Order: sequence, then C-alpha cells, then structure tokens
Amino acid sequence: MQVAPGKPPPVLAAGALAWREGKTGTEVLLVHRPRYDDWSIPKGKLDKGETFPAAAVREVAEETGYRVRLHRPLPASVYLLPDGRTKIVQYWCGTVRATSAPGPVDASEVDDVTWVRLEDAEHLVTRQGDQVCLATLRRYREAEELTTVPIIIQRHGAALARKKWRKGETSRPLNSKGRKQAQALPLLLDAFDPRSIVSSPWKRCVATVDPLARVEGLTIRTKDALTEADHEDHPSRTRAVIERVLHEAQGTVVCTHRPVLPSVIRAVREVARPGAALELPRQDPYLAAGEALILHTTSQGAVVAIERHLPNIS
Repeated sequence: MQVAPGKPPPVLAAGALAWREGKTGTEVLLVHRPRYDDWSIPKGKLDKGETFPAAAVREVAEETGYRVRLHRPLPASVYLLPDGRTKIVQYWCGTVRATSAPGPVDASEVDDVTWVRLEDAEHLVTRQGDQVCLATLRRYREAEELTTVPIIIQRHGAALARKKWRKGETSRPLNSKGRKQAQALPLLLDAFDPRSIVSSPWKRCVATVDPLARVEGLTIRTKDALTEADHEDHPSRTRAVIERVLHEAQGTVVCTHRPVLPSVIRAVREVARPGAALELPRQDPYLAAGEALILHTTSQGAVVAIERHLPNIS
C-alpha cells in the first residue's frame, strides 16, 4: 500500500463476524469492550509482516477464545482516528473451527464474549461499520450464499530464471524469494482452512505448496493437465480439472503456472456471479508469482466472491 509523502501510514486491522445456527436462528459472536462500554465485532491491528486474513483469525482467537475459519469477505470499514490517521479494517464472515482458549486474552481490552441472535445484534452494536457487516451477513444468509468453501488458485512462487537453469522446465526450482513465499504461505492460507491440494507436478509448483501440505497434514495430488506443456497441447484438459474442482466445492488449493492462468480464469468466469466476475484478473501475468486467488464458492459451485493475497515475506 503506497502512502503519499509526508502523510502517516494508515492503521491496518482485521476481524471476523463469526456466525452459527442456534436454537432460535442465526447467532453471531460479539465482544464487549470496557474502554468504550460497547459491543462490537472482534478485530485488531495487524502485527508487523502479517497479512489481513492471518490477523483476522489471530485477533478473533485472542479476543474470544475461538479459532475461526474465514468465509467470504464483508465490507471493509475506513475511518479517521482522532490523531488524523486513517484506519482500515478488513472483515470476513467466519465459522468456528475450534476452541483455542477459555476466553479473552486481555480483560482490559475485552471483558465479555457472547453469541447473540442476528436480529438482536443489529440493535446492540453501535459502530456504523459493524452495522453494515451485520446487514451484509443477513443479506448473504437470505440469498443462501453465506456458507462458502475456498477454491484457491495459487501461482507458484518466484522461480529461478529460465536462462539460469539448463536441466529442463520440469525441474526448474524456486529461487530464494520463492522459497520464502512458500514458507509464508501456510499462515496466509490456513485462515481459509483448505482441505485438499492439487498441483502441477513440476518442481516449482510442488515446492510452493509443500510447506502448506505439511502444516495442514494434506497430500499433494499432481495433475499433468496443470503443467505449462500439457496446457499448451490440451487446454481443454486443464479446464476440465478446474471445472471439476469448482463443481465438487470441497475447499481446494490448485497450484499452477502463469501461462495456464488464462484457461483457469475463463473456467471460473463461467460460474462466477456477475459481481464476483468483475474481480477476476484481466491481464497477463494475471497473478504475481506466489499470489493466491481466493474463490469463495457455494456448495452448488457458484463463485460469489473473489479476493487476492500475497504471502508477506517482508
């Protein structure tokens, strides 16, 4: 994020509005902040070098004791702080994966946590940004597009230049930047809780997702159709792989190469809602090396939201 000279950088924060189906309907998770004596959506500032999704998961865990999985994004909140700086808060819908602690880490920041009926929460929160998030979550629920799974299109990390590698494309490895990206990827993608990994068998792709596979305890399945060579000869096979992954909607990371991305994106556009399709990359290189395209997909295989993230290696 670029900042104008002489202007202080914005304060970056992230949070998640966790929801569940209770006995009396949809409930959401709110926290009470004693400093302001208000109820709000759990959120907090990014640590140095942290991505927005990782920060959202960490902050919810620290403030509520719940480890969440992120679903589709909610509207960001942007406002001025008393000192004149801009604060940007990114939000997601979330569901609970596990209980990670008995409650808030710091009682001076959060002294109570509770599940509240969605209808009651809309009257309980006071911040306009929180009200917008609650109204958006209600709209997603009414459209039956609240529960989503992530289909993650992952471009492999930065690789050694072709001219510096004479042993063939299948074995060309990641460079030092690419290896750092691969090591940082699990913290980013774990926020979305992927359940499987499909990759081109070429070395730079497998090496990109190997740290993620180890952290998540997943097996990397390789598909020749995701390689540059197979795609050049048989692009329909590549599209068939992507179409099958989207149709199954199981929460999958698909790691491939830049020349393959146009076919991948065309397949995604066919099942994306109009608003989501506008977020698809349109020009080469489509994704930067190491960048992830997160497709939030319904159980019917419709892509309802799209976001892009790079692992932070700063």
